[in-house]
Amino acid sequence: MTHSQFQKLIGWKPHKAQQEVLKSENREIIICAGRRWGKSAICGYIIAKTFIELFLECKKEKRDSIKIWIVGPTYELADKVFEYVVKFLRKVDPQILSHIKDRPFPQIEVSRNIWIQCKSADNPQSLTGEELDLLVIDEAADISKNIYYDRLQASTTSKTRKGKTIFIGTPRGKNWFYETFLRLKAENGAFHFTSLEGVEMEQVEWNRLKEISPADFFNQNYEAVFREEAVSIFRKVREIIDSFCLAEPKPNYSYVGGLDLAQVKDFTVLTIFSREGHKQVYFDRFKKIPYTLQLERIENAVKKYKATLIIEINNIGLAIADELRARGVKIEDFQTVGTISKDLNKKGSKEQLIEKLSLDIENKNIWIAPNEVQIDELEAYTYHYTPSRNITYGPPEGMHDDCVMAIALANWGLRGKTREERLIKLKSIKSKKRRFQYL
Repeated sequence: MTHSQFQKLIGWKPHKAQQEVLKSENREIIICAGRRWGKSAICGYIIAKTFIELFLECKKEKRDSIKIWIVGPTYELADKVFEYVVKFLRKVDPQILSHIKDRPFPQIEVSRNIWIQCKSADNPQSLTGEELDLLVIDEAADISKNIYYDRLQASTTSKTRKGKTIFIGTPRGKNWFYETFLRLKAENGAFHFTSLEGVEMEQVEWNRLKEISPADFFNQNYEAVFREEAVSIFRKVREIIDSFCLAEPKPNYSYVGGLDLAQVKDFTVLTIFSREGHKQVYFDRFKKIPYTLQLERIENAVKKYKATLIIEINNIGLAIADELRARGVKIEDFQTVGTISKDLNKKGSKEQLIEKLSLDIENKNIWIAPNEVQIDELEAYTYHYTPSRNITYGPPEGMHDDCVMAIALANWGLRGKTREERLIKLKSIKSKKRRFQYL
């Protein structure tokens, strides 16, 4: 079935830039485009067309299965592409509605071996063991490099299926999405578009957003520019990696830990740093384990290092802090307040917490283990520009910040001067010496 035939059948016409992508016959395609360009729509179209073509082959008994995955950082993001798939397939056959299921994940299941499934990178254990005809990775820049190479890459390498992969997303610094873009660019499989090259954004709106947005934020999200560190709050993260810092407790060393507690879909993260050298010596990340086991796991680790544990006192944190105190764990509350507190040991704002960590990372005042999960979170952590032109900190949509917050809380308890403060003091001493020479 030709593109024009299928487009007429479903009543959809791609815009000029989307037509350019549809001409590609590469097994791997990457679309780096600004917000509102139409990435979800074109992927929904490709999935629907591929499914119909393969289904016709099944009817002719040329094949006995169709397996397609839409993978996003979360199910909610994968569902954006899935909505277009459903919309287009309904135009071909309204009976497709009877095959739509939302449990355990959004999917169209015609039979046990004929399906289109939404998958979440938040659940990596579910991303192995399949041979796919088509893999679409949405917001790929927000998915861990390890998730793709360890879990997803092999799914389209079957010799019999010769599966295709489509990466779509907006840049998030020069991470693995950027590396993939460069690789596929050499193979004529890479496409780059600004938001203005789609059909959802007019020049007036483009000009408005450019005027009210920080330049680096606009470059990344609307011009789809691969910036060195994009709008990441934490710069030079990979310069503070110490491959040998994880270690058993040492005599005469003191330790401080940070605990970020899981919400409904998040992870609980516990990390511990040595006050001597400011090195990360312990890291643990887990979810969906019983409450009592969580407490025991946290208690055992903190007591092993005889550490002080810093916990943000919120609805969950207060109960956990009280329980751990009752078990003999030394707890330091972090109470978020709206203004800067004079007592930095007890109170502060989230902004202070993040800004201290940002400064300490840039000045190489702390050292972390080479754990890709926490590195990905730190590099992706960004600021958001609100309609009222205020800046708020947080992870990109669909990503976690559990590791970031645990590290930030532990770092809050690290004392000692940063490299920048030492340099300022050194310059001051040198300046005084020069003045004395002229007296």
